[in-house]
Amino acid sequence: MPSRPREMPRPRPKPAPASREYLEAISRTAGMVGDGRVRGLASTNGLDLLNLTWEDTGRYKNASVGPNISDMTLQVETPSYRGQPGRVRCMPVIRYPNFSDRTADVDPRDFTLLVGNQRHRPLKRVSLYEFLGDPCRFLSKPDSWLGAHRSLLAPRDERVLVSAQACFMPVPQGGLATFNPVLFNYQSVSGDPAVLTILATREGTSVTIIDNKRDAFAEGAAWGQRLFHNDGGERSSLTAERQSEFIAHGGDDGKTVRPSSGLSMVLLIQVPLKQKHAFRRSFEVSGGYGGVASDMAAKAAPSARSDVEAAVIGHGEAEGPFTEIDNLSIERDDRYPVRVTVQFYKATSNGVVSEGDMATIHDQIEGVYAHGDVVGSLVTEGETGRITEYIGCKVQPHDWWQRFWERHEQNTGDSREEAIRKLRRLLGYDYETRPVCELYLRDVLRGRK
Repeated sequence: MPSRPREMPRPRPKPAPASREYLEAISRTAGMVGDGRVRGLASTNGLDLLNLTWEDTGRYKNASVGPNISDMTLQVETPSYRGQPGRVRCMPVIRYPNFSDRTADVDPRDFTLLVGNQRHRPLKRVSLYEFLGDPCRFLSKPDSWLGAHRSLLAPRDERVLVSAQACFMPVPQGGLATFNPVLFNYQSVSGDPAVLTILATREGTSVTIIDNKRDAFAEGAAWGQRLFHNDGGERSSLTAERQSEFIAHGGDDGKTVRPSSGLSMVLLIQVPLKQKHAFRRSFEVSGGYGGVASDMAAKAAPSARSDVEAAVIGHGEAEGPFTEIDNLSIERDDRYPVRVTVQFYKATSNGVVSEGDMATIHDQIEGVYAHGDVVGSLVTEGETGRITEYIGCKVQPHDWWQRFWERHEQNTGDSREEAIRKLRRLLGYDYETRPVCELYLRDVLRGRK
């Protein structure tokens, strides 16, 4: 990420006009999730193409739900056009599959954030570790954080849980797209958030709690809480501009732009919070099932060629006061790890992706995982021993065990009673609250009579 602020800021580019071309760019980009060719290119690289991703700090083993789970979307509100009202569209993301959720354990000191934007001060660099240790230094209104616990740092934070993804934005030639990352946390309720988010871009770092109530689009199907850039206490949506045009217009200060400068990178960081009331809902199903259903795609013409390039992320005009802690008494929940989602933004006008584009995306994503001490799945690999494993029961409730008994008897011939006897001997009488999954149980039971 860049090490200093803009010294001679140029005028912000204008949002794309409500033209037929821009609406088609939005439709074609959103429709990428239904494009079999693009999905095939992603799959060949071990990746998936989605428009809703699971960014969880605590998921049960071998399950799609858990005690602290979040859905993330990237939402663009289409402008009204010739009397037709605007609507919200979810943009495509390429990442490793949601269910297995491949992650890495990375030192938070390896992540650099730019701070100062919250008070219109010159930007300076701090590590994520330093930020977590004293977050009130980086708030517009630190007094809105009530209570005595004002650090987000926990002993377990020698490592944070990290995943990476590429995000596509509909950026027409000569313009830019306006968008918001949107987060829905299944445990958060108004007045009792389960996570705090830190949104870091090349223009600064912005902190807010997730209550699933504030700042949603009016569109019912595109749910969640929008995240904004904090521009001196005012909230602004994010913008995406083609890097080639950003450079042609002089960039931030006329200096050469390096591919590694972080112009197209965003960090979406979730910090788990203690809740005053236990999660009360009996209905707990991940909203994704792989992604939000997309509308019928407006497919690119057969002769269309890829115009994918890096998108430079900025921010737009002020839209009202920025909400940070919202006068709540919050405290870090150290049972769960901090999660960092690294996003690389791409501009496209037609939704066409080439093999070269996908290879670049794969390399960028893998470059993030290369920084990890350990890489793998906390969901499908049983008890991993990783520092980023959450503390608590890791078995999905309800009928998970019943289904396991049936599968286990069919596979091994062991009756339910015999399997229970083995598990009690191996794991104790509280085996149902132990951190296990089917793979782990299978391996344990194979080794004992």
